[in-house]
Amino acid sequence: MCDNQKMKKIILISLMLASQISFAQYTLVVKGKGTSNNAGTFRCLIFNSENGFPKETARAKQFDNGTIAANTGTCIFENLPAGTYAVSTFHDKNNNQKLDTGLFGAPKEKYGFSNDASKPFSPPDFSAAAFKLNANAQIIIQLK
Repeated sequence: MCDNQKMKKIILISLMLASQISFAQYTLVVKGKGTSNNAGTFRCLIFNSENGFPKETARAKQFDNGTIAANTGTCIFENLPAGTYAVSTFHDKNNNQKLDTGLFGAPKEKYGFSNDASKPFSPPDFSAAAFKLNANAQIIIQLK
C-alpha cells in the first residue's frame, strides 16, 4: 500500500474514533445534603450556558424532580454530552413547583448550586457554579 493510501486510512480511522468520542453521553447524579425533612420534592435544573441560569426551566438543558431520603435529595441527569454545566436546586417542601421566598425575596426553602457557589443577596453567576463533565459523575451540594 502506498503512503497516500495509508494516510487516507489513518485519517478515516481517526475521524471515526473522534465521532464516537463526541457522541459519548454521561450520567450526572446530584445529591443535595441537608433538606429540612423528607417531604416534598428535590428539584434540579442543569444548564450548559449562563443563558437562563439559575431558574429558567425553559432554558435549562434538563430538569429533574428528584427524590428525598435521609434528608438528602437526589436528581439524576442522563444522556449529557461532555461539556461545561452548572446545577441549581431546591427543596420544594410544599410541592408548589417554585422556590418560596419571603420579604425582600429571601428564600424560605433550602436551595443550592453546584460548587456550593454563592453570592451575597443574589444567585451566583454561571461561571461560579460551572464544572466540566467528561465522565459519569456525582456532585454533592450543601443546601442553604
